[in-house]
Amino acid sequence: MSRYPQNLIQFMDQFQTELECRKYLASVRWEEGFLCPNCGNHQYWLDKRNRFVCRTCFCKVSVLAGTVMQDTKLPLRTWLTAMWLFATQKDGMSAKSLQENLGINSYRSAWLLLHKLRVAMVRSDREPLSGIVEIDEEYIGGVEEGGKRGRGSENKQLVALAVQLEKVNTKKPHNSLRDYRLAKVRVKCIENASKEELQKFITENVAAGSILYRDDWAGYSGLDELGYKSVVFQTTKATKEDDKLPHIHLAISLINRWILGTYQGHIDEFHLQAYLEEFTFRFNRKTSTHRGLLFYRLVQGSMSTAPHPYEDLIAPNLAHQLANLPNQV
Repeated sequence: MSRYPQNLIQFMDQFQTELECRKYLASVRWEEGFLCPNCGNHQYWLDKRNRFVCRTCFCKVSVLAGTVMQDTKLPLRTWLTAMWLFATQKDGMSAKSLQENLGINSYRSAWLLLHKLRVAMVRSDREPLSGIVEIDEEYIGGVEEGGKRGRGSENKQLVALAVQLEKVNTKKPHNSLRDYRLAKVRVKCIENASKEELQKFITENVAAGSILYRDDWAGYSGLDELGYKSVVFQTTKATKEDDKLPHIHLAISLINRWILGTYQGHIDEFHLQAYLEEFTFRFNRKTSTHRGLLFYRLVQGSMSTAPHPYEDLIAPNLAHQLANLPNQV
């Protein structure tokens, strides 16, 4: 069995039955072969419900136990096909589109499936950004004219951003940030632009020793004491482009256009972080030459991410819209 299909035809050939899907998921979960979580034994047999039964302690383990697919009522072919479509399409897809393409009975089931995959996109062991990094905080949807920085406004959410840069021409001597381009991003919803919130975001997402380009907002003071080299741009008084943070503003523009183009701008504030993680997953892998590898990474994430039931994923103000719809996920 190949590690992952290279294209749609190979995907269709590889996953024709539920048994083939289950074997593939087991190979991703236990790369070195089945390992009993109770005693560590590798020997097993399969019972009538396709559970792995340890030959030593008789512990019964489902390949989906402890994953985002735990207790699912949907076929595994539906899950894997959803992963393929979701991961390999450049801009993602809406729950309505997934429902129609896969023939899922309810919108609620398609919506929940996609949100579980968004959770699985976040690797717990992902490497922090490093090198030359721009940092800033912006509003999704744009800053309200005359609004105070660090304070929310109606229909807008404050987010912290960090963008790792890479040199466009390695032979050209460094002149300005315009000689660099976006390489990776990290985005997080924050309550305010306080020093505590911003420093927490930076230490969680940027490696110590990195060069941080930031503006003169007081919330960024003290970064040098945390092990960073801070370069301050007086952006509040900037008149030239080179005195600003160009890549941060490009990143926020890309996020807004992606939300508008893929989801028509209709994202509930409760779920915004999940969509930002989806954008991060896609953007940071935009140069991948093998779309099948994105599918494989999503399968890996799905098999290593704990279950996220409906109650954890639904926003309080959406509960009344979905509560009476049938759920198959």
